Amino acid sequence: MKTSVRAHQSFARGCHSETGRLRKVVMCPPTFFRILEPINAVQLLYYSDGLPKPEPLTMVRQHKRLVDVLRAEDVEVDFLPPVRDLPYQHATRDVGIVIGDTIVLSNLKEKTRQLETEIVEPILGKYGLRVLIPDQGFLEGGDIIMDNGRLWVGLGARTDEWGAEFLHRNFGRDYDVIPLRFDPQYTHLDTILGVLGRGHALLYEPAFDPSSLKRIYKVYPSVISLTDKEQENAGANVLCLSRDEVVSIAENQSVNKQLRRLGYKVTTIPFSEVIKSGGSVRCDTLPVERDTT
Repeated sequence: MKTSVRAHQSFARGCHSETGRLRKVVMCPPTFFRILEPINAVQLLYYSDGLPKPEPLTMVRQHKRLVDVLRAEDVEVDFLPPVRDLPYQHATRDVGIVIGDTIVLSNLKEKTRQLETEIVEPILGKYGLRVLIPDQGFLEGGDIIMDNGRLWVGLGARTDEWGAEFLHRNFGRDYDVIPLRFDPQYTHLDTILGVLGRGHALLYEPAFDPSSLKRIYKVYPSVISLTDKEQENAGANVLCLSRDEVVSIAENQSVNKQLRRLGYKVTTIPFSEVIKSGGSVRCDTLPVERDTT
């Protein structure tokens, strides 16, 4: 497995893992969240089956609670200005990913979201990181998970093979770029796979094809398997504060119990309304700086 020398430098700028101590994130409040047209299966569930829709004010309060938790952990939170015509901006993870000292901006597939990257580009440029824009295919931040010299790349509803090839071409010298195929009814890889800091993973097995599952099990022999309900509640979509600490949502009680049993410190927050949009705490944070250890 390839590893970058710079990934072991504790002073390196940017992000070199999923689990180094989190220092800085970019977020956006769900001020103007609304469904113009459902863009994922979760939104279809709540908007087509007569179930209660997200309550906007509660959604904003729950998002603010996540901000408070991060600040209490000495994480610097920068905000994007919410734009009325961009209702999904709160899912900042999707607009890009920091790989090493480079910010890769996403080519978002959904037309309702494509302007988000144009707005975020000059804002992210202030961090002094190299900005890289894909020259082919679709590539979304929620489909990329970085762990110990690997870039897991989800090929499902959003990111395509051209996007994965772009990552391989630009980062293949420093990282093993590993595609994982899954059923496109699941929007992003990080809604069905969560990587933790001590060799564990949260996994919703039914979403993946057999060869992809083999790749995952080879690296993470000890996984927390998610039930259908836990996946609907975005159980895999936890946010690592460090290799030993995670933020998870209160609604996934059994997942949180298993995480604590494995020795993780788990901070929980209610996120019942936010998850109705199709994502959770990882989706709503874009890390731009982590410690390398």
